[in-house]
Amino acid sequence: MNTISARRLEASDLLLRYQWLNDPSVHGQMMVSPPIGLAETQQWFSRTLLNESRRDFAFTLDGALPKEVVAMGGLTDILPRHRRAELYIFVRPGLTGRGIGSRAMVWLCEYGFSELDLHRIYLYTTERNDAARRFYARLGFQDEGTLRGHAFHQGRFIDRHVQGVLRSEWRKPREERQVPG
Repeated sequence: MNTISARRLEASDLLLRYQWLNDPSVHGQMMVSPPIGLAETQQWFSRTLLNESRRDFAFTLDGALPKEVVAMGGLTDILPRHRRAELYIFVRPGLTGRGIGSRAMVWLCEYGFSELDLHRIYLYTTERNDAARRFYARLGFQDEGTLRGHAFHQGRFIDRHVQGVLRSEWRKPREERQVPG
């Protein structure tokens, strides 16, 4: 199994990001509503370049040629005083179920706890995304609650679930966290 490498998101990644976010397998599970235009994606990227409260990454598989981007993710709403950040991730459509998301999640958490000195990393899932909640739980994220009717998405109010992991929980041995791959 190839290991994963991360690099900061670049302008050359924006066409893929735009395409993936418009794919039903991605936007149906995230808080984005298509159509998302390429120009919007480029404007978003321009706004993020100087934003110190977020880090966005593209992931590739080591040893794979050509070096294709297989996932994108990052940490947003980074609050140094509170030492917390929100995590997001999405895997290239058609490549889910291959351990790519697990490896990218581990990388993002390690980066957050080691490089940014975070105390807590959290994420949100939509009410219909039970598979993602189970996946995050296997990585050590704890259920923290349900925000009822929290967001208007795809024409209706939906619940959002919050899951989080503390640095002290993340540092448990790999076997205790049940990290796949």
